[in-house]
Amino acid sequence: MGNVPPALKHCLSYPHLLKEQLGISEAAQQPTVLGFPEFVKIVEVGPRDGLQNEKAILPTDVKIELIDQLSQTGLSVIEVTSFVSSKWVPQVAAGATEVSVFGAASETFSKININCTIEESLDRFEAVVKSARNMDIPVRG
Repeated sequence: MGNVPPALKHCLSYPHLLKEQLGISEAAQQPTVLGFPEFVKIVEVGPRDGLQNEKAILPTDVKIELIDQLSQTGLSVIEVTSFVSSKWVPQVAAGATEVSVFGAASETFSKININCTIEESLDRFEAVVKSARNMDIPVRG
């Protein structure tokens, strides 16, 4: 895998994670028909990820209308917001039903986006994942 941080190598070798963390055997994850899995989960991230890239700040009622319209399409999961480090913005109990963690593909983007290296971000993810699991909240990444 070349110059990949050890923690990322660990994550990329997912079959052992399926066994360790979820109790799922590799055989259970094998595709069934023509190389396709039985189930695909689609997560709409437009309200969270897409709108943060807009130059103009959209009024809340416009964001709510977008989310309402997306929900009428039958999407089962729509990300509507995200949280930043509590070091920068104090957090409150928000009733999250799922937690997502995402790393950067380059050190430069990681430093610009979350002010840390990829390796440091993976360490941060570990604490978030442990906390979520202790509260029986599913985690994806």
